[in-house]
Amino acid sequence: MAALMAAGCDAAGGAEPEPDPAREAEQGDEAQADAAPDEAPTADAAREAAACAAVSDVMTIVENADNALREGRMTAQEQRGWYGVATRSLGRIPAAGAGAVSQGVADLQAAAPAVDAGAADEPAGIGTAAWDDALAALAEPCLAADAELTVSAFTGG
Repeated sequence: MAALMAAGCDAAGGAEPEPDPAREAEQGDEAQADAAPDEAPTADAAREAAACAAVSDVMTIVENADNALREGRMTAQEQRGWYGVATRSLGRIPAAGAGAVSQGVADLQAAAPAVDAGAADEPAGIGTAAWDDALAALAEPCLAADAELTVSAFTGG
């Protein structure tokens, strides 16, 4: 039996074919091609989850500024300053994809355009119907991305 194996034959007496490097490389390429589609959705899902988490941070800024103003611990000028930070943070979230999360982020950015630091412009759009509609439309896609929109209220008593 050892002599058969050394000669390139199997136990049934047939010769084993010589390895074909070109075929092995082709099979390796096919395996990589099969793996590539799985990687793209994973990367997309990670980007969507990160975008949703960033929107949650923006919502947290807004909620805490609103709470502090309502409770008299912040002036309206300070609230507008925090709204400016929120719009700039929102403006940095990538919204170039084709999915529902990207569209929701783009809609939110359109509702509350970024205000440059130090600009005389007042932040606009936060708390408007367009803002609320964009947040509502974004909630389900973020939940589907396993990144539910959340707010951390940490100001006040």
